[in-house]
Amino acid sequence: MTPRTRVPWLLLCSTLLACAHANHAPPVVASRAPLAAASDPHLVEMTADPTTTLVLASATTELGIRVRIQASELPPARRAALDLALVLDTSGSMEGPAIEALRTSARKLAEKLRDGDRLSVVVFHSKAEVLVPNVVIRAANRAAIDHAIAGIHATGTTDLAGGLAAGLAQLQAGFLPNGINRIVLLSDGVPNSEAQLPALVANVRQAGVSITSLGFGIDYATTLMTQLARDTGGGFHYLATADDVGKVFDAELVKMSTAVARNLQLAIEPGPGVTITAMPGLVPGPDGKLYAAIGDLPAGETRDLMIPITVAARGAGSTAELVQATLTFDDVIGKSGQRTRDAFVAVKTSKDTAAIKKAVAIDLEVARIRATAAAAILQAITLARSGQVRPARQGLGTATAAVKAAAAKYPELAELVTQLEEVDHELAQIVATVQRVVRDQPPQPAMAPMPETESALRTTEDKASATLRGE
Repeated sequence: MTPRTRVPWLLLCSTLLACAHANHAPPVVASRAPLAAASDPHLVEMTADPTTTLVLASATTELGIRVRIQASELPPARRAALDLALVLDTSGSMEGPAIEALRTSARKLAEKLRDGDRLSVVVFHSKAEVLVPNVVIRAANRAAIDHAIAGIHATGTTDLAGGLAAGLAQLQAGFLPNGINRIVLLSDGVPNSEAQLPALVANVRQAGVSITSLGFGIDYATTLMTQLARDTGGGFHYLATADDVGKVFDAELVKMSTAVARNLQLAIEPGPGVTITAMPGLVPGPDGKLYAAIGDLPAGETRDLMIPITVAARGAGSTAELVQATLTFDDVIGKSGQRTRDAFVAVKTSKDTAAIKKAVAIDLEVARIRATAAAAILQAITLARSGQVRPARQGLGTATAAVKAAAAKYPELAELVTQLEEVDHELAQIVATVQRVVRDQPPQPAMAPMPETESALRTTEDKASATLRGE
C-alpha cells in the first residue's frame, strides 16, 4: 500500500470510530426530570341533596336542593397572598366619628397585613383619589402607607362609581393569579350616579374579583350595596355604628387570609320538567343554566345554598332527574389552577303517600322554607323602598301565610313567623310616610319615618342576605 492510499484509509477508520463513540456517548445537554403538575389538594368538596327522596306521582311538587360547599382546615404554614383594595367613602356626610373610625380601622387593617401582601387605598368624594397605589407591603414602606391613610378626611359628594373603577384598576395592577384579590367597599350614602355600575360589576366578575360591601349608617343605598356584593360573590355587612367598622375589617381580614379557594362559581342545570325558582343571587345564563357567584371560601367554612325547584308531574315509579350542579374555583393553596366539582340529584316518584311523608328530610325542608322566606323579605324591602309598599306587603303576607302553615308541622319555624310579622310592621311605617308626603303621586323611593325602623329593616336585610349566601 502506498503512502498516498494510506491516509484516506486512516481518515476513514478514525471517522468510523468517532461515529461509533458518538452513538454510545451521553448527550451533551444534561437531562432534566419532567416537571410534575401541581396536584389538587382536595380542600374543597361539594355535595347536593334533595329535601326529599320521593315525590308524589302525577302531581307537581315543590322541593329544594341543598348544595353544600365545604372547605377543609388550612394546612399548617399555608396561606394565600392577598391583593386588597380598600375603596372608602370620604364624602362630607362621613364627617365626625364615622371618618375617625374609618381612618383608625384602615390604619389597623394595613398594619395587620403581612409582608408580601399587596395593598391599595382609594378614597372617593366628589372624585376618586388613589392614596396608596398598589404596592407590595414591606417593612420599608409601612410608615408611608400609614401616613397616607392618616390623612383621610371627609369632604365633597359621593362618586362611588369612580372609586370602584379606580379600586379595580389598582387591584388588577398587582393581580395575584394564585392569591386572593378583593375589593372592600365602604359607603354611607347614595352615589352621585349609578349609570356606570352595571358595566363595572361585569368587569369585576370577569376579573375574578369579589366585592365585600359595607353599608354604614342608615342613608346608604342598601339595594345597591347588597347587589354589588351578591353579584360578585362577596359579602355584605350593615354597620350600625362607627365602632362596627374595625370589627368587620378584622373579621374580613381573617376570612381573606385563610381562604383556600377563590372565584367560586356554581352552575345549576335543571333536568327535564324541572323549574328553578327565581332567587336573589341566581342569574340565568343563555345556556339554560342558572349561575351563582360565591367568591372566596375560607378554610373550615361551610356554605349551604338552598335551590328551590318545582318538578312537573310524571308517572309512578319513574326517576325524576332534578339538577346537575357544577362548581368551579381556583385552587389558591395547591396552586393547581381551576378545579371542578360535580353533583347530580334525582328522586323517585311514588303513589305511596305514607312513604313520601317519611322520605322528607326535615332539616333540609326547614332550610328550604327559611331560604324562600329570606328571598321574600329581600323582595319586599326592595319594593317598599321604591315606593311600592302595597305590593311589598302583599307579597310578604303570602310568604308569611306559607310559613305559618309549615310551622304547624315544624315548630322550629315559629320564630320565623314572628320575624316576618315584624318586617310587615316595619313596612307599615313606610306606608304612613308615603301616604302623608306623596299622596296622589306615582310611587317613588320611600324611607322609614324613624331611624330606629330603618335600622331594624337593614339588620333584617343583612340576615336574609346571609341566609341566601348559605352562611
